[in-house]
Amino acid sequence: MSFIATSPLSQRIAVLERHWQAFRRRPQTLCRWVFAPSEDWLLLLFLQEQAGINAVSNDIFITLRTPLQSWQTYFEQVFIELTELVQHDQTLLNQHGLSVDVSVDSNWVGLDAVSRLVKYLYLFIRKLSAYTDGALVLCLLPDSINSDTTLEPVLTALLQRNLPPDLRLLVSDTVGVERLARVCNRFRTNCYSTTVDMQLQKVTRQLAALGPPTSPDVKFRQWHAELTNALYQRNLQDVQYFANNCLLICSQENWTTLGGSVQLSVAYAYTDHHRFEEALTCYNQVIEQMEQLYQDGDVASGQLSIMAWLGAGGIYNKLRQRPRAIDYYQRASDRAEALQDWLLAIESCRRLSIAHAEAGNTKASEACYQRLFNLASNLPPTQRSAARLTEIGTLYWQQLATAARRHKADEQLVQLLGPNWRRTSDNR
Repeated sequence: MSFIATSPLSQRIAVLERHWQAFRRRPQTLCRWVFAPSEDWLLLLFLQEQAGINAVSNDIFITLRTPLQSWQTYFEQVFIELTELVQHDQTLLNQHGLSVDVSVDSNWVGLDAVSRLVKYLYLFIRKLSAYTDGALVLCLLPDSINSDTTLEPVLTALLQRNLPPDLRLLVSDTVGVERLARVCNRFRTNCYSTTVDMQLQKVTRQLAALGPPTSPDVKFRQWHAELTNALYQRNLQDVQYFANNCLLICSQENWTTLGGSVQLSVAYAYTDHHRFEEALTCYNQVIEQMEQLYQDGDVASGQLSIMAWLGAGGIYNKLRQRPRAIDYYQRASDRAEALQDWLLAIESCRRLSIAHAEAGNTKASEACYQRLFNLASNLPPTQRSAARLTEIGTLYWQQLATAARRHKADEQLVQLLGPNWRRTSDNR
């Protein structure tokens, strides 16, 4: 039974639930939802809801986040992710006397990666059928996709196989840059495709209006919702107007840190329109204001300084002012490490490594990579994909000039990323 949708977000989740129920009444295997730009994050909320007591069906949703660098290697990597997720859940199920564990047959070694995955899915679904009458739904949502790759060959390889009857595939696409339309046309009898209008602007306005209408925080949220919509629409004039209204309230209420976040949005808009001098002015104003607060113990202000250093560093790098870019990236890296914000520390080190390499200082670049890999050991497993470590490791490995140095780097990266990390780089 679906929950009663009362809040703006729950109403949007209910829309996706109705779309899912419409799909499940059909015989197709593949479900493709086409979202407006920047609205697909609502799909993640839907998937979270399906893992709880308010799930709309008995279907078992498994979200696979394996990055897609090359479709040839994707199946091996996604097979590893899937089996690890199942083994993790089996540990919890053991406490209730349930078993869905599937042993990988040694006879599968000679099979191609797609065949191994399909055989595993048949066995896994057979195990699941003892506990549920729902389907197994694989949600293919890669954390990152290589620029010249799409899920199209992945879906083609799967839909050409004899898949389990109780398997469903869920993917998302984007209006205006649809990458999966062709595969759905090719397999139209086995694909259900629909455009999902989530009305994000309406959602943000509804959420912003919650509370007393004259309250400063409600007024701020309403102006900020309009600012967010203007950023999505790349309307610089509206960004400036709505940001000024937000900043006026921040000034009146002495919300300096909140005002810094608004200025970061304005700086991003200026950068997006290649108005670099104005963007740098905004970034440096944020840094000056936030550093004063950080010295007084405001940690949140210190994190905003990191974002401003990274933003300004990116502009200096575009302008080929490498010493300034390196200085700003270094400041961001040091602060992120001090605050133990490991994702930002890794991203800062990544940019710093590239800037040093572009400036011709390979020794400094390699030192930054080593620092990055040391920082990565602090990441919990759930954040490793967000840090793009495989992509970073590949870039570092390719930068090394000798076989001996590559061998040493390979040993280090195997320890950090696992034995299969090279298979991605070899097939890119």
